[in-house]
Amino acid sequence: MKYNVLCFLLSFAMVFCSCSRDDEPVNKARTVLVYMVAQNSLSGFASKDYEEMKQGMQEVDPASCNLLVYIDDNFAPRLLHLTKDKKGQVVEEVVKEFGEQNSLDISVMKGLLSDAFQRYPAESYGLVLWSHGEGWLPKSMMRWWGQDGDDYMDISELHEVLQSIPHLDFLFFDACFMESVEVAYELRDCMDYLIGSPTEIPGPGAPYQLVAPAFFVKENAGLAIATAYYEYYNGLYKGGAGLSNSNWTAGASVAVLKCSELEHLASATAKVLPKYIQNKQDIAVSGVMCYDKRYMQYYYDLERFIYKLTGGNSDYTEWKSAFDAAVIYWKTTPKNFSGLVQSMFAMDLDAGGVSGYVPRSSMASVNAFYQNLAWYKVAGWSQTGW
Repeated sequence: MKYNVLCFLLSFAMVFCSCSRDDEPVNKARTVLVYMVAQNSLSGFASKDYEEMKQGMQEVDPASCNLLVYIDDNFAPRLLHLTKDKKGQVVEEVVKEFGEQNSLDISVMKGLLSDAFQRYPAESYGLVLWSHGEGWLPKSMMRWWGQDGDDYMDISELHEVLQSIPHLDFLFFDACFMESVEVAYELRDCMDYLIGSPTEIPGPGAPYQLVAPAFFVKENAGLAIATAYYEYYNGLYKGGAGLSNSNWTAGASVAVLKCSELEHLASATAKVLPKYIQNKQDIAVSGVMCYDKRYMQYYYDLERFIYKLTGGNSDYTEWKSAFDAAVIYWKTTPKNFSGLVQSMFAMDLDAGGVSGYVPRSSMASVNAFYQNLAWYKVAGWSQTGW
């Protein structure tokens, strides 16, 4: 009898130990995945940003978090895990290596994100999308989010990907033009907070030595990320004097949207647009900040647009309360830099930090695509004739 009991206890101990091996993932407070699609003109920045992430991880306790980095540059795509060894030094673990693949293919991205979050489960999740960006525009025209060689991803495709993974605490776009109300509303059910810039971002991207520790702040991570991002570039700001990618003195802008407030903002907007725009009339945009310095001008400041449309009356005041509830952070230096036109430009310091499209008769193909977006349907545009 004692022999049987002893065998049972030994067997139980072996099972218990096998379920708690050091190489098994431990459920932690937060897992963050940085998804770097860098097989494009940004490839040179990928390795620099990755080194900044390793530097930032020096300030993080790996016992409570996981930082994963997927890199698809000019080398074989790989998924990496940044953690610390027993001496407290940041080390890189290769989780998985891949053959050549399109990192913007829906099935590829779904599989990779799902596998990563399943391997490293946590109480909460964050995602960084690192690449080129073009707001809500269709990939058939230019690019939307991400460029992998000659491949791009539409907003609807990204939404499908995000619906297949756990709900995110935050989604941070380290890409140009992504803080758009159309993007935010399309993805609103997939995350709590959307962080990004309404205009072009600095060439070097986020300062990950400061932003990576902010990923794992227990409360208000979105605000911590945006603050770290802005304060770094504000500290370097010199109006563009001596500008280079290693000395970015041209400033930056960043905003944080609270996605749970976007339905309220859409309802408030739907009360305004049809009241002031009927029968596809021309819409005046003079005096409204445009974040896009190309001649096509896709991205106008949403807050200034509604202010000009209403003349700042009581309709605006009511709308502004919904806007302020949704936009919980917005900072910009006095000027930003446009790589598309290679010049500095003044930022409207009264602007609200979130862009929105304003239809024009000269943009027929864009207008037609715009009608497919959820924001067009719920924010009142469909009742204006446009």
